[in-house]
Amino acid sequence: MEKIYKGDGEDLIPLFSTVIPDLDIDINKWRWKYLNNPLNENLIAVYEEDGKIVSEEAIVPLKFFYKGDILKVGHSVDSMTLEEYRGKGIFKKLALLTLDEGKKRGYSFFYGFPNPNSKPIYLNKLNWKLIGNIRRWLFPLNLNFLSTRMKINLTFFDPVFKIGKGLIKYKGEYVKVDDFSGIDKYLSYLYKNYEMFILRDEDFLNWRYLKHPYYKYDIFKDSENLFVLRIKKLDIKRGSIEEFLIKDESSFSDIINFSIKYFFDNDIDLVDIWIKEGDPLEKILIKKGFIPYNKKPIIIYPFDDIDLNRKYFINFSDLDII
Repeated sequence: MEKIYKGDGEDLIPLFSTVIPDLDIDINKWRWKYLNNPLNENLIAVYEEDGKIVSEEAIVPLKFFYKGDILKVGHSVDSMTLEEYRGKGIFKKLALLTLDEGKKRGYSFFYGFPNPNSKPIYLNKLNWKLIGNIRRWLFPLNLNFLSTRMKINLTFFDPVFKIGKGLIKYKGEYVKVDDFSGIDKYLSYLYKNYEMFILRDEDFLNWRYLKHPYYKYDIFKDSENLFVLRIKKLDIKRGSIEEFLIKDESSFSDIINFSIKYFFDNDIDLVDIWIKEGDPLEKILIKKGFIPYNKKPIIIYPFDDIDLNRKYFINFSDLDII
């Protein structure tokens, strides 16, 4: 039977561990995400059978800037069903329940980044709308990435990359900080160039980056720009440009140079950055030598009258809340 979940997360952790163990969700991550987010609320629908939770559809609420107004929107995340219960229409039931509840609670729209399995259900059976894609760009700092993928030792080319490191220059006097105070002055580029985006206020950025129970981030700023970097030790060492609040396109170019050099100095193998497909900033990434790697669809279900053709900003901060 489907219902709106009102628990503390303890009885959901086994579902996460079984269906998506790679996310490594424990109760601390769950509570950070669903209980301690900036709006201190969540919308979760679950399906129970014989007292066991076998499926869920979850929404995290966020504040959204739209044409000068601040709306409440929901990020659709963590949709999952135990394998033995798939193909029985449970996912659709939960999705419809969250849509009904979302309308009652005053959400303006839901958005998400569905996987290939759920995308046709959202679009064809639930009437969500596809509004574009978010694309991941890669910049290799050595050949460890290709070596891992191809299972060939290519490290003898590494001296070529070290020569390139010396050619990377930046002008900004960026300092490492540990807070997001005075954030409003860094949002002028977004307000000037985009008509809608997840609001990057201090509450959101503190929660997203400073209050995460496990992940550590490096925050840099000067008088006009602010950006967030993260080093991930996975199959190889990855450096991610996760957030960037910039003065202009020239500043973005300079921040990219700083980030590449910073990751070089920290022995990172690969740099990545996510940005909306078709955003003018992609042209700068191309000039820098970034390579388009993969992309995810962006879908939306509007409850209010939302103009989906308006220019919007999106990056890694909006993509993954884990």
